[in-house]
Amino acid sequence: MLRKGSLRFAALAVCALAAVACGKKSAEDAASPLAFVPADTPYVLANLEPMPEAMVAQWRQQMQQMWPLMMPLFEDTAGKIDANAPQASKFVKALLDEIRDRDTPEKWAQIGLGPKVRGAIYGIGVLPVVRFESTDIDAFKASFERVVAASGATLGSARIGEQDVRTIDGEEATGLIAFEGRDVVVTIVPKDADEALKRRVLGLDRPAQSLADTGAFDAFDKARGYLPYGSGWVDTRRLVALIGTPEAGVPATAFDATCRAEYDAIATKMPKLSFGYTKLDGTAMDMRMRLELEPALAKALVDLGSATPGIARTDALFDMAFALPVLKARDFVVAQADAVAKAPFQCAQLADLNAEFAKAKTSLDRILPPPVADLTGVRITLDRFTMPADMTKPPSDFAGSVLIGSNNPMFLVGLAQMSAPPLQNLHLNPDGKPVALPAEALGQLGGPFDVQAALGAKTLGVSIGKDAAATLSAAVMQAPAADGTVMSFDASGRIYSLMSDLFGNKLVADSMPAEQKSALEAQRKMYALYAQWFKHIHARLAFVPEGVDLIESVELNPAH
Repeated sequence: MLRKGSLRFAALAVCALAAVACGKKSAEDAASPLAFVPADTPYVLANLEPMPEAMVAQWRQQMQQMWPLMMPLFEDTAGKIDANAPQASKFVKALLDEIRDRDTPEKWAQIGLGPKVRGAIYGIGVLPVVRFESTDIDAFKASFERVVAASGATLGSARIGEQDVRTIDGEEATGLIAFEGRDVVVTIVPKDADEALKRRVLGLDRPAQSLADTGAFDAFDKARGYLPYGSGWVDTRRLVALIGTPEAGVPATAFDATCRAEYDAIATKMPKLSFGYTKLDGTAMDMRMRLELEPALAKALVDLGSATPGIARTDALFDMAFALPVLKARDFVVAQADAVAKAPFQCAQLADLNAEFAKAKTSLDRILPPPVADLTGVRITLDRFTMPADMTKPPSDFAGSVLIGSNNPMFLVGLAQMSAPPLQNLHLNPDGKPVALPAEALGQLGGPFDVQAALGAKTLGVSIGKDAAATLSAAVMQAPAADGTVMSFDASGRIYSLMSDLFGNKLVADSMPAEQKSALEAQRKMYALYAQWFKHIHARLAFVPEGVDLIESVELNPAH
């Protein structure tokens, strides 16, 4: 059994360890970029943790392969802006000289930069602040000063409190650059900003309550499933509420009560934009963005019944689909215009919106012809394509399809038969069975390619190329997925090989001016690298009960 003295010693040891742990955590929190971000900031983008090791390995490989190819493109850009902005051109050239050979994390570390740091972009009022950690602040500062000296730029110097600051003077604003501890801070203030405002944006005077204090950013990430490698939001209502107030940090005419209420009502319809990574490792980069909408507005968009025809083809070279609920979209816009006409904006700054909504209703509030009114969507798929050596001739191998979603696809068939007499004997039934189109109706396509059409209850499809009809029947018979999809996109990394072939084609190269050929060749090599890096790319835009979602996913080939 433990003696009383032993228990006292154990308790003291536990307290000491807890104090050390808490002290370490407090120190980390105090140094975090979020410790400088006000809890009520209108916008923020931050990474709470450095990039994961698997992505560092990907970045290392990609930098070593890509960096030499990017330099000619950067130099070409610097040359183009020289005539209109000679000082900016000199700065870009000096910067390129500083980073030209930095194609590994170790070489970037020599100037205090690297992937293993944290950072944030946020608002002090509406004023933007960029704050990020440097792996070696003295090395970064020395690199910065070398670029400034080589460019011949004239930067001012100032002392704000105990902090040395480099300044860039403009006509109405002043840029501030400071090196605070291990942090680099870049911001902008009005020309006549007082020292109190400068101290706030530089973080010399910290906010009374920060995002690090409240834990709101961690809670935000967890609630939305975002990873700590890059996420954030734009608070529309907060941003609008700041306009014309002293807290905004910029001079502006104050809103009267009517204008403030109407601007807030607009912001309430789309109160927040949020974004973040949901997967980031050596196999994939997944990102989600959501525009939150007022529930009634979100429901109205969901009720459009947006759907794309056919089946998303993740095995194709390229597959893109759009929803086109023409009639319902027309009715939605007209309903918004009617609401504004019933209760027009009274704020003078919003008067133009009254006219724009009235104009929109006039142009849309009319009977639409059946082909347009019946449209529900379109899908374009490319299965195979071989770039011909002679660009004046058709490709030797091509396969793809076009699907048109319609509430009356048979009407589309009738229109095609009326405008193309060779199609008059074409018999299509809504059973999905492919029927070959007559060669005389196809012109140049009728020779080298098989062209077939198929009809479903809500879809008309046309396939081009050998074996392309194999998937056509299932595609036109597939009921459109009523999942609110507005746009979907899928592409194999092999599509970049085709783009590389296109840029490397002699006919294309010979058509380019001599001064652009080196940039064209660099672009060709870059597309060839993309084909090695990216296995599959997916994007989807959809109306959901919470608002509008944009989902992007890039499947990566493993680094080697």
